[in-house]
Amino acid sequence: MKDLCKILILTVFFILFSGTFVSAAEKLPISANAKPIDIIYIHGAYETREAFNESVSNVHDDMIEQFQNDPFMYKKLLDNGKKKIGTQPIIFFWADETEENLKALDKALAYVKNVGSLISRFGRETLSHLLHDAIWISKPVNYTPLLNKLITIVKEENCKGNQVILYGYSAGSLLASEYLTQKMPIIDLNEIKGTDDNSYMGRYFAKTIKENNFKPTCLDALKESKLLFYTDNDQFVANPDISYLKKEFPNLDKYTDKYCSPQGAVKGFVVFGAPLTIFESSASQKGTSSNLLFQLAIKYLVENDLFFLVVNYENDFIGMPLAGRPTLKDLESSANLMPISANGGFLYDGSGVKCRTNIFSSHMAYWSNGKRFAKNIVQTYNDGYKYFYAK
Repeated sequence: MKDLCKILILTVFFILFSGTFVSAAEKLPISANAKPIDIIYIHGAYETREAFNESVSNVHDDMIEQFQNDPFMYKKLLDNGKKKIGTQPIIFFWADETEENLKALDKALAYVKNVGSLISRFGRETLSHLLHDAIWISKPVNYTPLLNKLITIVKEENCKGNQVILYGYSAGSLLASEYLTQKMPIIDLNEIKGTDDNSYMGRYFAKTIKENNFKPTCLDALKESKLLFYTDNDQFVANPDISYLKKEFPNLDKYTDKYCSPQGAVKGFVVFGAPLTIFESSASQKGTSSNLLFQLAIKYLVENDLFFLVVNYENDFIGMPLAGRPTLKDLESSANLMPISANGGFLYDGSGVKCRTNIFSSHMAYWSNGKRFAKNIVQTYNDGYKYFYAK
């Protein structure tokens, strides 16, 4: 009997040891000189700094483990181990910017704090705070200063030789999305110099662009330089003051350097629990400036080997899918984006990810199980690339 017990103990020990050995053997090698790709986490609505720090700490180690040991991400994203996921997460916290507005909201809620049932009071307070932050951050007057703070972090990492991935959660997904369309150098004026606009203004722009050969720029550079204005009709129009244009237009590259994300600094975007479709519905409406900007953003992703992933759990009623799931073939047939030179980048909506949580906890479930969440992102990355480039 004693011998049998010894055999069983040795067998169990061997199985455990073998499992540990296999697990270690499966880890893909990372170069000692690997440059980091840091993850910048952007929180959602109604958040405290301490709570968000804890949420990030729950998932970040799993991001490193899953990303660095997935064969496809290891090969494509990490360049076969020449890059690695940064060990220290970067947290971008913005809720403190909304404090003054929240005081006004809380004052209004105080008038009806005892009105209605307990459920209605809870729903009124919770929903108003959630919607307040999401609506607050969707307004240009509020998100523009935040984008300028965010790009400062991106530039600091770029100066170290590091790249970044922007993670936007819930309302934070709006900020990540705005970074793509506002801060990324998605506008190449040299590609539109052949415009058929034969007006004086059109000829002036074509001539100036040809003479200066401007580097790719971003919408924020064009707005901050006051070369361009955004109208209430969702249209971008040139500054009608020709004397101002003649003075500032040749200096566009200086504005680009100041306000645009450096080329190659951002490697990708992951948005989750994301209500993008609700707040950016005009992006899908053809003929609008927002739609053209969205298409230019996708073109930039594809041609510069960046990725944009949407990861929403199936029971998350706040996470909304995008209006479409385009493929490379779809982009190639777009008159606005011709020609397009695919270089490994892609956009993919992975909404509807399976998650064993109910409707009330699903929106927070991304943070409660880091391993599952990291695996979901890895799977979405793999599926997205295959889908986007499918013949």
